[in-house]
Amino acid sequence: MGTGLGETRKISTNLKRITATGYAKPLCLKIMNLIETSRIKKFKQTIIKEIPKFPNNKETKEFLEAKSLSSLFIDYTNWACRYVANRKRKVQIEPAALSDHRWSKHKPQIESFLEKVRNGQDLTPHLSLQVHSRGYTPASSEKVANVDKWADKDFLLNVMGYHHFHLGTKLEASGHVERTDDVIFAHITREKFNMVAFFDHSVFEKHQSGSTRLTSERERLWKIFDKRNRLGLPQGSIIAPSMITTSGHALNHVNIAIDYASVVREIDPQLDQKEFIKSLYENKNLEIPPKPKVKWHLNYLDLGLLDEKNGFFFVLRYGPT
Repeated sequence: MGTGLGETRKISTNLKRITATGYAKPLCLKIMNLIETSRIKKFKQTIIKEIPKFPNNKETKEFLEAKSLSSLFIDYTNWACRYVANRKRKVQIEPAALSDHRWSKHKPQIESFLEKVRNGQDLTPHLSLQVHSRGYTPASSEKVANVDKWADKDFLLNVMGYHHFHLGTKLEASGHVERTDDVIFAHITREKFNMVAFFDHSVFEKHQSGSTRLTSERERLWKIFDKRNRLGLPQGSIIAPSMITTSGHALNHVNIAIDYASVVREIDPQLDQKEFIKSLYENKNLEIPPKPKVKWHLNYLDLGLLDEKNGFFFVLRYGPT
């Protein structure tokens, strides 16, 4: 496996995460015309390998290979943001969840799941199965009038910044928990798990059967989303919480991708300088290995430099979760 999301899970137990402060501050530079080094090319290939492609064929791979580093980061971020990094989080349960009749109905399953959250256990088995297979398709780049991106449940949640989790407690042989019609929606940061509400799967259906009206669950989702975004704002305030770029991606994902590409292009030329490599260790009072070697690495959406041999990960940018 590559050195992206999948492999990181194997080595994360012993990986020493280090914040490389002082590096990769935002710059206003003309960086897009720099020649890609072998390190960047290998990094791009690793990212391409990590992203689940559909259809998974030569043509789809060539679509990705033709992309710039920033465009490739957009596709990776759009996919990898659906996962949740393993770390302990404080649980906050919001009123819409507490007042729902499904709270008492699923209380044992909820308590079991939230205990995993507090302990920093892997929540991947509770995610949608599409996370593992629906990463990138060339069709997403097509700008045609009859494509309704809002019909894609993952697109909807990416824009809102929510995750949804199944409440099953039985782990199936394939590695995921049993599917449940009722699911938890949550807003997740690196420190906190905000349990927003319960929904059934009709929330992912745009319209009621034979009608142009939203399903009741989808309408309720939008009301909750709007209410959460207006908390603390003066009455009459105008907000734009769900901005979408012309590429059809959430604006915050595009901003992350552009920033990450800038970091890579700023720092990469310095990786041929021994003094710079030594400074990574010296700034953190670490013993410098005899022949230190680092490569670009993504741990979920944390971007940094990985010393694979010694297990050090110098984090240059922290991801949202």
